[in-house]
Amino acid sequence: MLRTTTRRMFVSLHVSLFLMVSAAIILTVNYQQRAQALVEAQEKARLILDRNLAIHSYFSNQLKPQLFHLTDKYRPKEYFDPVWMSSTYAVREIDLYNKAFSKSDIYYKECAINARSPRNEADPVERAFLEEIRKDAGLSVKSFVRQIDGKPFFVVMRRGESMEKSCLLCHSTAAAAPADMVARYGPERSFSRQDGELVSAISIRIPLQEAYANANKLSFELCLLLLAILGVSSAAQFLAMNRMLLNPLTDLRDRTDAILRDESKLGQDIPQLSRAEELKELTATFNDLSRHLRREKDRLVEQVRERTAELESANKALEEDVRVREQIQLELAAKVAQLQEALAKVRTLEGILPICSYCKKIRTDEESWQQLEHYIIEHSDAHFSHGICPSCFKEVKEGFKKR
Repeated sequence: MLRTTTRRMFVSLHVSLFLMVSAAIILTVNYQQRAQALVEAQEKARLILDRNLAIHSYFSNQLKPQLFHLTDKYRPKEYFDPVWMSSTYAVREIDLYNKAFSKSDIYYKECAINARSPRNEADPVERAFLEEIRKDAGLSVKSFVRQIDGKPFFVVMRRGESMEKSCLLCHSTAAAAPADMVARYGPERSFSRQDGELVSAISIRIPLQEAYANANKLSFELCLLLLAILGVSSAAQFLAMNRMLLNPLTDLRDRTDAILRDESKLGQDIPQLSRAEELKELTATFNDLSRHLRREKDRLVEQVRERTAELESANKALEEDVRVREQIQLELAAKVAQLQEALAKVRTLEGILPICSYCKKIRTDEESWQQLEHYIIEHSDAHFSHGICPSCFKEVKEGFKKR
């Protein structure tokens, strides 16, 4: 029972602790991997944003001013070509080329409410952000993880462009805008803007599914590695435990059972069962206890022997005393019988009685004379029943006749 219980307790404790530590390590690694994926996604979003802002700056500060200067003499008033006149269009097209080359699933959009191009129209989440930053001038950027079609994305949304006076030519009314632009996009989209109005926000989505999958894969591989370590370490510990603890304890138990079955082995020393210091001390303590019990048992046996002898002696003395008492009782009984016999003799008339030779009265010690019958009754157990003998009867009869 000891061996089984100890093994079960050790296995349960070892496995439980190992699994808890392993789970903590796996969860921590998975969490760190996911956190690192968010950091990398944030860095990617920053690079994309910096790149596209650089493209906007290039278009606004260099390309468009030069082209407008070169074409002012030849460009009709109604002329509009977004290829070089719209930096937003250029950034969107460059992003499409980038996706085609890199096969990336990164999402980039300069979103707006009632955007000129339907491709830039804000979705409900982006619309909510635009409304929020219009109300809160201090809010410029917001990031979070968003689930889209069951896939996780790291989303960064940032305050975009505000309407400038130079832009109102194309965004005030459809009549004032270039005819080619109105023909291309229609007379309703992105008009009626005001100077200084916030019109757009930049929305970037970095897919996290692959990063999370890699984190889960690493966690799974780490789990397998830890399970393998658990198996090897458990086997090694079980072997060491069996050799250094359980087997010596089992041997100690068997030797204890042998002593219980055969008391003659009590007091015999058990050899050292293990090199472990604790088991050496346990074995030494067991041997000390065994020798002490041997001495105590021998002492008790000797005390029982002495007590038995004392009891036998006392029993013999008691039997002798009973015999003496019985003898005394017999002697007492004999003396009682003698006393009773003496008492009977005292009650019997003996010796010489002074009696009158004529009237037959007896003289007492008080010098008085009593009738014979009265004296005999007082000094014996005899009683009298009066009658008449034949001779007296004859004499009495003859006396009556003479009268």
